[in-house]
Amino acid sequence: MKTSLKDCLPCLVIAGILLLNAACSDKDDPSLPEPEFIVRLLIAPSGLGDLSYNDNILRGVLEEQKEHPFQLEYAVPEDKKEAEQILRRWQADGDSPHHFTILAASGYEGLARRCLSSVSTRNYLLFDTRADDLPISTFHFTGYGVSFLAGIAAYTQTKAEKAVYLGGQQHETYIEDCYYGFRDGYLYAGGKEVVETYLSTAEGGFAMPHRAYEMADSLYRLYPFIYAMAGKSNTGIYHYLRENPGNGYTAGVDTDQSMYSDRIIGSMIKDIGGCIRRYIAMWMNGEELPARKFYTLESGYTFFQIADTYKVGLEKTLSASIPIAIQKEKEYESNKP
Repeated sequence: MKTSLKDCLPCLVIAGILLLNAACSDKDDPSLPEPEFIVRLLIAPSGLGDLSYNDNILRGVLEEQKEHPFQLEYAVPEDKKEAEQILRRWQADGDSPHHFTILAASGYEGLARRCLSSVSTRNYLLFDTRADDLPISTFHFTGYGVSFLAGIAAYTQTKAEKAVYLGGQQHETYIEDCYYGFRDGYLYAGGKEVVETYLSTAEGGFAMPHRAYEMADSLYRLYPFIYAMAGKSNTGIYHYLRENPGNGYTAGVDTDQSMYSDRIIGSMIKDIGGCIRRYIAMWMNGEELPARKFYTLESGYTFFQIADTYKVGLEKTLSASIPIAIQKEKEYESNKP
């Protein structure tokens, strides 16, 4: 595979975020008082550099830090074992009303159950879980509705009988919700089939850009559209499309990623940065955090953003489809166990 500046973007994004963190911190200035509040952020293993979900989490935290100063401690562990060591070390330092600990990955639910059985809801937050029996604040983004719109967009753009779905991890709830949403939207718009495939049965599938590149080379020979929900692995598909222009289409994930390929027709947005900013602001203002919250297409925190190049062909159809996508998502969620 060729290497270009764009293929180094994950590293550049990490560097930019870390520089921003340094710029936002006055910790080394002895003339300034220590911030009263401490926010501790535990990011998913090897999560930074995905150009989407994890980078947006850190960016949102840093933006909120500029509005409401606090000391930030964050860690990106190599695996869940190291994540537990970090969390227990933070706990050993002492839980304080002025410490807010954020477990920023759905994969940390087991960690929360082991380490947070008797803590204050106010001072802990867990991302993306449907669990309703945890003592801490949790929230969950639903992926069905926005993926339903992505399915309509994909068929409207290609008019192909078949498309393919590429998930990062098989049997992961959110990833499977997105498959069902995309499939149902594609069929609703006029398609006949969405083929389901995955990079892995484990979390490592979200960090396999080279494998995603290889799969794109095979899949685009059969299908004109790949809807990939695979975190950092999506960058492999964008890389392939830059090197092979005209071979097919895809969609961005979590943030607007249309700048990484002119074959990205739009992006399914999860405003996780804006969401975490809201939670931090509530905590710092002494407001009670919601015990459990679901963010659906109707909430406005998730939506499908059409790339500028494709607005003429897609905007009218997708705008008219939003009410049906909201209704279909409600039906889907009401039938989940």
